[in-house]
Order: sequence, then structure tokens, then C-alpha cells
Amino acid sequence: MVPFARFGLRMADENLFLRHLAPVHRKWLQPHLQRVALRTADVVARENRRVETAYLPIDCILSVITVMRDGRLVESRTIGREGGFGLLHGLGSPFAYERVEVQVSGESWSLEPRVIAQLAERGGDALRTIASFAQATLVQSAAALACNALHPVEQRLCRWLLLTQDRLGSDVVPLTQEHLAIMLAVQRTTVTAAAARLQREGLIRYVRGRITVIDRPGLIAAACECYEQIEEAVARIIGEPLPVGPH
Repeated sequence: MVPFARFGLRMADENLFLRHLAPVHRKWLQPHLQRVALRTADVVARENRRVETAYLPIDCILSVITVMRDGRLVESRTIGREGGFGLLHGLGSPFAYERVEVQVSGESWSLEPRVIAQLAERGGDALRTIASFAQATLVQSAAALACNALHPVEQRLCRWLLLTQDRLGSDVVPLTQEHLAIMLAVQRTTVTAAAARLQREGLIRYVRGRITVIDRPGLIAAACECYEQIEEAVARIIGEPLPVGPH
């Protein structure tokens, strides 16, 4: 992780949690924020360890992963600029029960969890904003759990690609085959076969380490109901439509 100098109030344009804070609370929070660069595969929190830093992504994406005793990994949700990681750790248990890795490199605001607790003490609006954005991440986790249990791998891949494209604002989604397997809770060979089918249908172009979305409307049509449900639920919770597609 590479530290940057602290930034000014244009931070509200870079993360939706910061945007939704009242100006007085955002101004109070500003001196406690540090802009950092996160690289793909950085581990920013480990299971059963204290969370030392909370993150509010700008253009990176974090992957929240459940680690089984036998070493198997399953992604429960991803976090981009629409939210943050560590919002509840300053208010409740300070320990992580999942592993959090950087899925797509980029920049993020970072702060100590204790600052979140201090922010919550400043007023009801601040506490409600923290709770709303924390709830939004839990909604995504619940939807991903149901999706992995009920829907075919191709539909799940479409859902994940659309959500990731929305967060990045780009047609190009950088990823590894290994992480795709974790995200979909399947073997790498299954990932390859699913991506190949979407490519044959003209929806994506798949090369090692990168997927390019060719036909977004077609991808939406091929995805399960979970994509639209997640977008609609999160937008309802935070009170603002989420950016979709390249932006």
C-alpha cells in the first residue's frame, strides 16, 4: 500500500459514503483520512484478526472472502466506491471474520476504525449514514449467497461482471482466473468453460487476466435476477441510484 498526501473535499465525489455525510461531518472527518494506493492481491484484513484500518474505495474494488477450515475460499461480496469496509468494526467487534483482498487495484481513502466510532458519536445523521452503508454491503452478501446456491454459473458470471463494470466505469474488467473461481465457488475449468460460452455468444471477449464487455444489454439479459435486485436494493438503502456501466 502506497500512501498519498491528504486530499481536499473533492473526496465527496469519489466515494458515495463520503458524499452522503453531512458537510459538517465530512469536514470533521477530512483530517483523519489518508489516500492510499492498493494493489491487486493486497490483503487489507485477515480473518480472526483485529481490523486496524477501514477503507472507502475510490476506484479500487475489495473482495470479501470466507475462508473454510480446509482452505477453500468463497467470495461473499465485493466493495467499491458505493461503500466501504470497516464501517461496523469501529462500532462493534473490532475483529474481522472474513479475509479482505484487493480484487482490482486502485486508490482508496483509509482511516482508523476508532474514527468511525467518534464520527457516530457526533450525531444521529452520521450514525444513520454509517448504518445504511453497512447494511448495503450485507444486502449484497445475502444476495450473493442465494445466487451461488440457486443460479447457473453463466448467470452468476454475468451478474458479477456487470457489478464490477459498474464500479470501475469501464468495459474492461481486469481479473485472474483464480479469483473468478473463488468468486463463483467453482473449479477453474468451470470458469473457463463459462467464459468461453459467453464469448461465443458475443457478450464478452476473454483473454488471460482480462474480460472485455462487448454487449452490455445482452449481458444484462443473460444475467440472473440478482444483478438488478442488488442494484435496486442498495440504491433504496442509500437513497441514490448507483452509477451503471461505463461512466
